[in-house]
This record gives sequence, C-alpha cells and structure tokens, in this order.
Amino acid sequence: MPLKYKAGPVGTILLILVVLILVNLVSLKLFSRLDMTDERIFSLSEASKKIVRNLDDKLLVKMFFTSDLPPTQSANLRYIKDQLEEYRSYSNGNLELELIDPHDSEKEMEAQRYQIPPLQMNVMQNDKLEIKKVYMGMAFLYEDKFETIPIVQNLSGLEYQISSLIKKLTSPKIPTVGFLTGHGEPTISEGLTYLNENLRNEYQVRELNLQEVKEVPRDINSLVLIGPQNPFSDWEKYVLDQFIMRGGKLGLFLNKIDVDLREQIAQPLSLEIDDFLENYGIKINDDLVVDAKCSQLRVQQSRGFFAVTNLVNYPYFPTATNFNKDHIIVRGLESVEFPFISSIDPSFAERKNLNFDPLVLSSDKSGSLTSPFDITPFKTFSAEDFNNKNLILASVISGRFKSFFADNPKPQPPENITPDTVSLNESPENRMVVVGDADFIQDGKMGSKDNLIFFLNVLDWLSQDETLISIRSKEVTSRPLKKISEGSKKALKYGNILGIPILVILFGMVRWRIRKQAKKIMV
Repeated sequence: MPLKYKAGPVGTILLILVVLILVNLVSLKLFSRLDMTDERIFSLSEASKKIVRNLDDKLLVKMFFTSDLPPTQSANLRYIKDQLEEYRSYSNGNLELELIDPHDSEKEMEAQRYQIPPLQMNVMQNDKLEIKKVYMGMAFLYEDKFETIPIVQNLSGLEYQISSLIKKLTSPKIPTVGFLTGHGEPTISEGLTYLNENLRNEYQVRELNLQEVKEVPRDINSLVLIGPQNPFSDWEKYVLDQFIMRGGKLGLFLNKIDVDLREQIAQPLSLEIDDFLENYGIKINDDLVVDAKCSQLRVQQSRGFFAVTNLVNYPYFPTATNFNKDHIIVRGLESVEFPFISSIDPSFAERKNLNFDPLVLSSDKSGSLTSPFDITPFKTFSAEDFNNKNLILASVISGRFKSFFADNPKPQPPENITPDTVSLNESPENRMVVVGDADFIQDGKMGSKDNLIFFLNVLDWLSQDETLISIRSKEVTSRPLKKISEGSKKALKYGNILGIPILVILFGMVRWRIRKQAKKIMV
C-alpha cells in the first residue's frame, strides 16, 4: 500500500512562502508588465528599446528625489523607478541607476551642479501644514556630457523625455533646422517661443533670411516657413529653389487668408509665390474650411449692464480627427485644431508627376467658403455650407522636383552676394510637407497638445529621423466624443434611469421562480 503524505497547515504555509520566494527571485531576472491600454502607454515602445540597446558605453541616471515625499509624489517616484528599470532591462548592462536623497549640503550641491533646483512643497506633518524643501529631478550622464530633467512632476510624456535625452547624448551630431524670416513671420523669440522650448532637446534651431545669403548653409537639411505676411523677392525664391534642388527638405505652413478676429475681417493674402509653389506641385486654395466638427470660441455678450462670456461652436476652427493612418507623421494622433485653415488642391502635384499623400482631412460634414468672408461668431451656417467632405488640410508631396528657374531667368543677387555659377535644374528624390494653416502652432493659438506633436513629427520626418515619432505620438492626448442622434441620447438617458430597476425586478422574478420550483421538487 503506497504511503500518503499529508501536509498540515504549517507545511502548506511554508510551501507557499518557498514558492513566493522563488517567484520573486525569478522576477528579479525577468522584467514584464501587463499593459492593457490601447497605445501601451505604460510600456516602452520599440523605439525606446532600440535607443537603449544601442548604447555603446555606460549611461548613468542619477535620480535626485527626497526620501519622504507626499503620497502623490511617492507614487510618481515608484512609476519613474519602474520605467527606468525597464530601460535598464533592455540596455545590455549599459544603463545604471543611482537614487540620491539630497538630505545634506554635499548632496544638495551635487543636485545643483546638475541644474536640479529644490522645490517648496506644502506637506502635512505632525497634524499641521508645513513647507518642505524637496528635490524631484534626474541627471543623465554619458561620457563627458550630461542632460537634465530638472523637475519631474507630470508623468505625461516621460518616456519621450527620457528617450530624447538619451538620443541627444549618444548622437554624434544634432540636426539643424532653419526657420525662414524676413516676411513678417512669427519668430522663435516672438510667436513661436513654446515651440522653440520643445525643439531644444532634438534640434539646433537657426533663423535664416534668404535675402542675406547666397545659399542655404550646408549644415541645414530642413527648412520651415511659418506664416509669412509679405512677398518674397526673386532672389529669395532662387535660394529656396536651389535648396530644394540639392535635396533639402521643406515644411510649408501658410496662411492664404489674412484674418483679424478682433476686427472680424478676413481677406486673401498676396505673397506673390503662387506660381513658384505650383512649380513643385503645391496649391493652397484661397478659401477657408468650415467644419461641423469644430472647436469653440469664447465670446462676450452684453446683457443689460453685464458682460456675459459664452462658448459658441465656431466652424472656422476645424478639429481634425480624420488622419491618414498609413503615414507615420499622423498615425498616433487623435485631434489637431486648425484655426482658419485653407484647403489643398492635389491636382497640381499630379500634373507634375509627383506623389501626393494626404495627411489630414476635414470631416464628412465640412465645406469651404471663399471671399467675401463673414467670420462673425454668430454667423448662421446652412447644411449647404458643409456639403464638401474630406477636404485636404495637410499633405506630403514627394518625387523629383524640377527647378522653377529651369524655364525662368536666374535673378540678380543683392549687391554684397557673389552667387555660384552653376545652377541645379532637378532635385534627387525629395519630399516636403504642406499645411494650409500657420496659426495652429503659434503661441496662444495652440488649442491641443496634438498640434505640437504633429509639428514635431513633421520635423522628424523631414529630417529622416522617425525614431521618436512613435514614442511622441503614442500617448492618449484628446479623444473627442462622437456625436450621436437625439434618439440615441434618449435611449441612453432612459436606459440609465430605468435599466437598473428593471434588471433588479427581473432578477427577483427569476429567483422567485427558482425557489418556487425547488419547493415543488421537495414536496
């Protein structure tokens, strides 16, 4: 007869403890995380894994965090440590972590050496509110360089911050992007300051006046033109043309309609570059797109002696949610707000045998209006105003571009410039991005975080570096609720009111019948 061993309560507990210890030891070697979000926002993207796998030297991350932080900040620290542990697990041993509590003067001096400032925070201690000095920052050290995240308070975009800093530290050269000036455009110091702050970690930014140079400097691979107000000279067109011919990438963000919302005036803007742009397959129409899916405008109204502020739907501010999901620039976006945007005509690119790919389109209930424009906030729109669906708001044009000056005389340069004797007549395979609006990225007009992400994705794509696009775009930013019919609204309303009582009654009836049936069987 075989012997049977029966474990008592103590033996069972010991067995469970042994299993837990073994699982814990294994988990130290294996990193895994269950992430059920749509965009896997709590897991590292493949791009981040690739960046950290490619480390060829030690990267030290110094985390300067005060030890006894308030509960919210302590939870943030646990998340940060988890994420950095995930980075370390893919680094082939090249990423090291060091947690430092700046509790003494020596540690505080070290934090300040890495430009990590102390914060004054209100905390509850000994049943009273006190002001406490805390540190919540990180320094990334690689070879003889370092980069810093001075304050980590908002966890949104943390993976992007970390990966972009690592990429900056490990890249031999930071790409340079040029911002064209000289035509009344907003500048990186006035009008584009928020954008400039977000470009610092990835690009060297340089402003460039084409009237003052014989060519675009060779270290600039990408140029952006944002909202010019004044015409271009023939020499500026020539310098820009030759930049395209040598393979330089161009991002065009143009306003075709000059709008003064305060004065409620809108009129076509003449930049005298339409024929020049059409040579490259670019045609932005002299119209304004209106869309039933739109942002709201804050409007003041007089009510007797009082001024009342109301929010009104404003179709001249389309909220675009219709993206070309096949293109990496917009694949992860949710919505982009475009104030006073013009539509793009694809036929000009087709005539030039160029490739035309829409990036952003208007909704199924949209249209376009031409001059004269009525932009008053309380304008009444009819169904006919929204009968031209899926208008193109942003696009990519690619191919081999022909020089505008192949069939036009070469202009004379300014007096102080000696031009090159040889002109290029055709570009190699090249690409550019065209958007019929320049306001969406400017200070005070950036309605959605996706506006910034869209622009940064464009720059990365033009610079032919798509590594960070997937990281930047994966976070959930804005998901507008879909409009539903009045019938559906009523069904949901009364379903919420009556649904639970009806379910309780049905459950009671079923339970009563089961008990009644059971009594019959017992009898």
